[in-house]
Amino acid sequence: MRVLFACPPFFGLHYPMVPLAHALRSAGHDVLVATCGAAREQLAHAGLLTVDCAPGADPDAVYRRMERDRQGRKPPAPGEAGAAPKGKGFSFFSDEMADRMTEVALAWRPDLVVHPPIGVVGQLVAARLGVPSVLHAVGFGHTSAHVGMVNNALADAYERHGLPGPDPVAAWLDIAPTSMSTTDEPRRWFMRYVPFNGGAELPGWLLEPRTRPRVAVTLGTVQPVVDGISPLHGVVAAARETDAEFVLALGGSDLSELGTLPDNVRPLDWIPLGALLAASDGAIHHGGAGTTLTALDAGVPQLVLGQGADRPANAAAVAGRGCGLVPDSPTASTRSSSRGCSPTRPCGPPHGTSPARWRPCPAPRRPCHASSSWRAPTVTCDDRHGDGHRPARGFHSEHSRVRPPGARRQPLRGTAARTARHHTGR
Repeated sequence: MRVLFACPPFFGLHYPMVPLAHALRSAGHDVLVATCGAAREQLAHAGLLTVDCAPGADPDAVYRRMERDRQGRKPPAPGEAGAAPKGKGFSFFSDEMADRMTEVALAWRPDLVVHPPIGVVGQLVAARLGVPSVLHAVGFGHTSAHVGMVNNALADAYERHGLPGPDPVAAWLDIAPTSMSTTDEPRRWFMRYVPFNGGAELPGWLLEPRTRPRVAVTLGTVQPVVDGISPLHGVVAAARETDAEFVLALGGSDLSELGTLPDNVRPLDWIPLGALLAASDGAIHHGGAGTTLTALDAGVPQLVLGQGADRPANAAAVAGRGCGLVPDSPTASTRSSSRGCSPTRPCGPPHGTSPARWRPCPAPRRPCHASSSWRAPTVTCDDRHGDGHRPARGFHSEHSRVRPPGARRQPLRGTAARTARHHTGR
């Protein structure tokens, strides 16, 4: 089977999907990632084949300019006043990638398209080819209403390709712990979150016994570039008064505005976040989906700043489950909250308890095996921890039967032998 991953050019959206892509490849399927910008290189370093669907585009520069022009104003949520009319608004580069990605897909002929909630170009490509699409959630902040809002922004592209709009997704892969899931999509299928943050050589000190608690501090990959590092002034001030080691994992950002750092603050250029959190006792972060889920996987208490994009929803999920604290303001309250949520006074569950919430959920290899036959038997997510959530649902082909006139159906192959015949024509 051939699987096309349609990825917007943001680390926080494509990194959570890498484990499923690798699981599909390990099961013998072909995987191609269609994206643009710096994401191409990052995903290639992850061992995946990529293709540039917006040559010459600089998504980082465009996003920085948009955030600067917005001047801190909160974008409207679905249904709120001020929402862009159909055909307008920000498509998260789906519009820029739509034509080229469709050309690539028509030539490569995938059997299945996987995309994140705001990567709706994947739905467009799937509708154009008449194949199923699967939505791979990336956090706590997206619902079908958000997906519909981004699809509205892609209305012109649907018209260009002779489509009335998107087909319904065949499945919604929810990677949140079942006890923290915020969506009730009818085709939801729980899947365990597996952290992927790239590879690197780990520094020796990370694996040495700790003599005092360690707190990992990060603002993700977007916020330092777009909004700067001002929220860290309070963290550094708190570090001066706290007997703990603070590791600033900021991807090489300019830290000069923080002044002279105290001896217990260690800046890093780049380190895989999962490895850092596994060797830490607490985390302070911006509230990005991948960072939040990775901290939950590590089972460490969190202080979540939660400003902008989907970060407030992620922060609310952490606070609501008792896994961390959310300050009223990322600048005014960070200092006191950092002390109040220190590893010596934890604000969340005991270290290592969060991963237990994922253990009943299917690992990525199980959804990838089920996807090859499409009419898969139901894969359940046992409720052994007593959260009361209903079982996950399997894929069902009836959700993908609506196709544009003349579209060629690409039947899914359920066995390796059939897949081989599909690719060789024999």
